[in-house]
Amino acid sequence: MRTTVKIAATAAAGILAAVGLAGTSSAQSTLGQTIAAQAAQAGLSKGDVAALQQRMDRQMALTPGGKQIAVNQVAWRDGKAVMTWPLPGETRARAVNEPAAALGSPNCSYLWTCLYEHDQYNGRRLTWSDCNFEQLSNWGFQDRATSWHNNQSRGAVTRVYNWVGHWEQLWASTAPSSSSNVGGWANDKADALQVC
Repeated sequence: MRTTVKIAATAAAGILAAVGLAGTSSAQSTLGQTIAAQAAQAGLSKGDVAALQQRMDRQMALTPGGKQIAVNQVAWRDGKAVMTWPLPGETRARAVNEPAAALGSPNCSYLWTCLYEHDQYNGRRLTWSDCNFEQLSNWGFQDRATSWHNNQSRGAVTRVYNWVGHWEQLWASTAPSSSSNVGGWANDKADALQVC
């Protein structure tokens, strides 16, 4: 038992050092501990964590104001917008403590609306819980949505638009609803959405 704990602690310290999170501030230390624990829980190597970190760093440079909240998640606007990357070896984005959904089934939390990069709810997941008009270019998600899940409160509507010199609606969804593939006519054309 002690050997297992010692190995896990050594691995966690190595992961922290690999991604440069062994900072001295309390917030960095807490985040570093969270990331190390999640990496260990998911069985991620130092290389896996470093690759995820590079993706998140690029995203935070593209979309300022983001804060890393997990080994594979960045949040904006006090957690009302969250991007999640698939864990290494997986095709669908999910938080480490989130159960893996069955293939072809959506995994957007209740009171959120989600866009997915690929069909069958695979690839990056971009989620919102507040009512806003969002231009997807601000998130590096312009012309990338292929599936969606509107899991807001019953009756809440999300509208998705394509820019063609003006905003043209691609689809509207009323919660709860989802689509594993928007179809060729709308695939990779979403440029903005209006959440509720």
